[in-house]
Amino acid sequence: MQLSARFALEDAPAVLGEVFDDVRTIPLPGVIEVTDAEPVIAHLASYEAWADQMGVPFEDTIERARERVDEAIHTEGAFRVTCLGGVLVCRQRSR
Repeated sequence: MQLSARFALEDAPAVLGEVFDDVRTIPLPGVIEVTDAEPVIAHLASYEAWADQMGVPFEDTIERARERVDEAIHTEGAFRVTCLGGVLVCRQRSR
């Protein structure tokens, strides 16, 4: 599910290649690790307006997310989210 008009880092060469001759990606992978569910729930709560627009049962979704995050913290010691950001280096076409 896509929550923004952005594109995935892996798609950058194809998307930006329409405008630039040379597109390089420098991946910056990371892991977000939390031992308290509240930051995760606060982040998810920021999508309430989107959830309303899409007909998502917001309160039930938040409660289920809290249960799953708490379970991961209890069984694994932390809730982990992997993320992939990056830097794009693009060179413009010659004119």
